[in-house]
Amino acid sequence: MNGSLAAGGAAIRPATVEDAATVAAVYVRSWRAAYAELLPTEVLASLDEADWARRFRSRRDPARSTLLAFTPGRVVGVVMAGPDRQDPRSAEVYAIYVLPEFQGQGVGAALLDAAIAQLDAAVVRLWCAAANNSSRRFYERRGFVLDGATGSYEISGHRLATVRYAHAR
Repeated sequence: MNGSLAAGGAAIRPATVEDAATVAAVYVRSWRAAYAELLPTEVLASLDEADWARRFRSRRDPARSTLLAFTPGRVVGVVMAGPDRQDPRSAEVYAIYVLPEFQGQGVGAALLDAAIAQLDAAVVRLWCAAANNSSRRFYERRGFVLDGATGSYEISGHRLATVRYAHAR
């Protein structure tokens, strides 16, 4: 995976702990764009890159992988995956984010495909905000289907309904 070329002119490589600040920047910018219609402005404004970077550094687990998509000098996307948190027989994509200006260019698809290729499970799952229609369409185009599970995610006192998708390999 070291520097393999992805769609959209980006390359993909594993993240290192030194990438924590960059991963955090991609998370925060992507969250602010993806959830602009779903969360209050003050919640999105309160997202703290330093906090996200600390989270990334503290979640170093050899069973989990983090891949980056980058163009010369710039990380433009990130995906995290590993064992399913609810069923260790399955795998899970924990997060996938691409900077808004690079969405729709194949970067997200390349990241998702690369993450799935590394997973050793017959079923890969992921959770998505139920009202995040653009992300849901993206997952459905990549072969993920709703499996009937629902949940919620809380951020700064605001709860988002979530749905779970599954992809059989």
